[in-house]
Amino acid sequence: MSAAFSAPVVKGWCPGLFAPMQAADGWLMRVRPPLDRMTAAQAHLLADVAEQDGNGQISLTNRGNVQLRGFSLEAAQAFPQRMIAAGLGQADPEAERRLALQVSPLVGIDPACATETMLCADALRNGLVDHPSLSALPDKFGFCVDGGGFFPTGSLRADIMLQAVGSPVPTEAGWRVVCGSSCTEPQTAQVAVQTALALAEAFVKRGETQRPLRVPAIGKQLFAEIGLRGVSASGAEMQNGSLLAARAGHLTGSAYAAVAPLGRLTAATLRSCAQVAQQGDGLLRMTAWSGLVFSGLKKNPEISGMITHPDDARLRVYACIGTPGCAQAAGDVGRDALVLAPFLPDKADLHVSGCRKGCAHPGAATVTLVAGSEGYGVVLQGTASDEPICILPKTEDVRAFLQALPKGDV
Repeated sequence: MSAAFSAPVVKGWCPGLFAPMQAADGWLMRVRPPLDRMTAAQAHLLADVAEQDGNGQISLTNRGNVQLRGFSLEAAQAFPQRMIAAGLGQADPEAERRLALQVSPLVGIDPACATETMLCADALRNGLVDHPSLSALPDKFGFCVDGGGFFPTGSLRADIMLQAVGSPVPTEAGWRVVCGSSCTEPQTAQVAVQTALALAEAFVKRGETQRPLRVPAIGKQLFAEIGLRGVSASGAEMQNGSLLAARAGHLTGSAYAAVAPLGRLTAATLRSCAQVAQQGDGLLRMTAWSGLVFSGLKKNPEISGMITHPDDARLRVYACIGTPGCAQAAGDVGRDALVLAPFLPDKADLHVSGCRKGCAHPGAATVTLVAGSEGYGVVLQGTASDEPICILPKTEDVRAFLQALPKGDV
């Protein structure tokens, strides 16, 4: 390891409604909108709380969550009850932490998304609430219900995935359960939900510490534990969602998407998004790429502080909070990422990380920049934990490097 890039401290857990995380800029609060959607009224409330109790900075995460920053300890302690009263959290802390569940963002508004998707998601969510033993799952262990459609199957990634087969109208046995590198034959929605819960129970009983999303071979072992023979997952069901470009602008029908640059927005911007939702069906649907989907609109919205056009280069750039939000970061990587975005070749993506942990983008990127004491370490087609091929001292050096890359496919 280069002396310029020391190993980061890995905390190994995610903040939750009842488990705020202390960051360099204050306490970090996280909300999981039920089934990845919130009303305009709930969004207005979050914006008010972000300004009144925090520093007004908000993040949309790749898990469909909302994070508010800069809270005092007193404000952080009062936060859960305000969210519970607003319908944005469970009163039971253990039930709340089990609900790491993502759902296709276009469910109910995309005719190509499987018709049973919301039914399946509701059933799985209820099952997670009713299984106290699953509180032993790691904080980052997640589930998803992927109905396919405009956003193809594989756009969502989780440790245990329920994926539609033959959407938009699945057959009687129209769902497969994917866990790591293995999956089931098609099942009914009811059976698929029970299979997913059984796999999670098996994970807990085995005392695993590595998640299936990170160590795919674990999936085969878990299927064996519950008496099922998992078949090899390939093709669409293993599609890497991170390779699918974030979509902004018109999607399908009356659905439009807006993406927060680097996942960040202000309280004022969230209010603007809530006002746009009120022009449609009143809902803000969270996406796995730091975006919001609106339905019932007549035209593409223009929202200050959000990306609303599909050709914006910032859709292909990732960066963590950097300084001053994280004590481990070696620079203001978010600022640099946005400065460098216009110089990124078409079809290439850029990850600018404050340390080797690579929180913003764990997967490989065309170009990964890792901040260190001597400048940015450059990794090509790799991750922040890989050894850099060179170190570029200044942002201007990085810009020249990007401009010298071949155009088109890199």
